[in-house]
Amino acid sequence: MDLLLATSDLREVVAPTPVSDLPGRPRGIQGVMIYQGEFLPVLAWGDLPGCEATPGLPVAMAVLRPRLALPIERLIGMISPASDAWQEADEGDARDAWLGGVCQAGDLPLPLVDPDRLIALLQRLRGDR
Repeated sequence: MDLLLATSDLREVVAPTPVSDLPGRPRGIQGVMIYQGEFLPVLAWGDLPGCEATPGLPVAMAVLRPRLALPIERLIGMISPASDAWQEADEGDARDAWLGGVCQAGDLPLPLVDPDRLIALLQRLRGDR
């Protein structure tokens, strides 16, 4: 699945780092990695509504400002979409709980990851245990 990340939500993109499993891990968290000398939770894509677990190894980790790492399988580049390219995610889209909208880039709709909604979803998943 191709996704957009706002540069304002991104600390940096780093090389893939080994992820340590967590015993009894909370839903939505794959494990932790060491980032700048601290443990950083790593997202488990397969636990999110509307996502599947990624079959391959990540090529990088996107480190978000709210202290969460996203494993990513490829980097395409940067875009500067026009303001009229944005629309709300479909109400029936299972990913609506963690998306911040959809950008129409040519004929390709690109969902935007909303870190605040993503963190809120992870907290709800943790509370559902």
